[in-house]
Amino acid sequence: MGKLDGKVAVITGSGRGVGKATAKLFAEEGAAVVINDIDKVPVEETVKEIEALGGKAAGCVADITKPEEAQRLIDTAGEKFGDLHILINNAGLSRDNRIDKMTDSQWDICIDINLKGPFNCIRAASKYMMKEEHVGRIVNVTSLAALAGNFGQINYSAAKAGVIGITKTVAKEWAAFGVTCNAVAFGGVDTRFTAEKESSEEIMGEKIGLPKKFRDAMIAQGARFMTPEEAARTILFLVSDDAASITGHVLNVTSGIYM
Repeated sequence: MGKLDGKVAVITGSGRGVGKATAKLFAEEGAAVVINDIDKVPVEETVKEIEALGGKAAGCVADITKPEEAQRLIDTAGEKFGDLHILINNAGLSRDNRIDKMTDSQWDICIDINLKGPFNCIRAASKYMMKEEHVGRIVNVTSLAALAGNFGQINYSAAKAGVIGITKTVAKEWAAFGVTCNAVAFGGVDTRFTAEKESSEEIMGEKIGLPKKFRDAMIAQGARFMTPEEAARTILFLVSDDAASITGHVLNVTSGIYM
């Protein structure tokens, strides 16, 4: 038996990286998973990979910054699998710049994706989660930047700190419905968002990743860049019965960079 047998999960940003690794792990543990991304190809590829391994998956291309699309994503779980038990707010994006040079568009896109997106999805999930005796699990992915701040990331730090506020509020409001809501604060995870920026790809008109000197500085401080699969296992813990009495908590997964 798997840890998530019979459960239905929605994972935002699960066409790639940590989200994809989490979706595959959840499927291995018995959950039916809804794969989400803003791009069609990674969604379809991830669904096929999970189904090829004998798992249950459905895809939904949706922009979670838009309330109606977030609702469509959440409703995919109900339409395809009959219910919703687990919501993982993983989708994120950074737009780095020094405070005095940061543009309005850099601020807005970071707040929209990292903060408004989780709110939209949680609100959309309320019709499934706010039921008596409904056992639900929500995990919001936040960051070391929310705990300690970060040079060049006032927008990202603010958004991810806001996610912690969302987490604690949902934990209090939805405890009566048997729903736990926790956050996991990652330090370094090897994904396209932490690759060296100088040789990285562009998303929405800007290069993503970390400047090499910043990445090297993190490693010099003792940072360990974990794999997406390692990161996924911490999320699995928080949605499993092993963490049934944990709610409103921020799990620090930063390899000792922040204590």
